[in-house]
Amino acid sequence: AVLLLREAVVEGMAYADAHNLLGLSLALIGRQADAVSSFDAAIALNPRYVEAHLNRAVLLNDMGRSDEAREAFATAEHLGKPDETGFPVMVANRLANAHAGLAADYRAAGALDEAIAQYERALELRPGYADIRLALARALTERGRHGDAGRQLDEVLRVRPEWLDAMLLRGLTAYLDGDLATADTVWTAAAERHPEEPRIEIYRAMLARRRAAG
Repeated sequence: AVLLLREAVVEGMAYADAHNLLGLSLALIGRQADAVSSFDAAIALNPRYVEAHLNRAVLLNDMGRSDEAREAFATAEHLGKPDETGFPVMVANRLANAHAGLAADYRAAGALDEAIAQYERALELRPGYADIRLALARALTERGRHGDAGRQLDEVLRVRPEWLDAMLLRGLTAYLDGDLATADTVWTAAAERHPEEPRIEIYRAMLARRRAAG
C-alpha cells in the first residue's frame, strides 16, 4: 500500500486524500516521522481536512509530542463545527465527494450535463478541491464547453501551477477553442517543468501541424 500510494503521489495524483492514506500506511509500519510529513502534506493541500488533523494528532500523541498533539486535536475539533455550508466539515467533505462520485458515474454513462451539475454542486460545498475542479474541466471539455473548461483549469493552476494533468488539459482546451498562442504557452511551460513527459511533444507536434496548415 505504501509503495502504491507513494507512486501515486510522485506521478502527480497528490490529492489530500492520497497523502492522508499514505500517512496512515506509514504509521502502521512504524515510520512515524514520514507519516507526520504525509499528514502535513495533506493539510497543506486542504487545511480544513479534519481526518488528517485527527490522524496527525493521534500520531503526535503516540510519539510523545503532547503539546503539538493538543493543538492538532483542538484544530480538528474547531473544524468539526458547521462551516459556511451549514454542515460540519467532515459531513460537507463526504457530501462533496459523494457528488463527485455521482458525477463520475454520469460522465461514464455519457450524461455530461448531469455530470457537470454534480461536479458544480460538489464545488459549491468544497471549492478548494482541485481534483474535483479538474474533473469538472474534463467533463466541460467533452461537452464542447472549452472556454468554461479553461476558466476552471486556470483556477486549478492558480493554486497548483505545476500540476501536469491540468497543464496538458489547459493547453488542449485553448487549442480546441482556437487560442493557439495560449496552448503554446501552456505546453511550453509544461515541457520546461516536466521534460520527461512524452505526451507534451505529441501535443506540441499537433499544434505545429495546425499552425503550418494555416
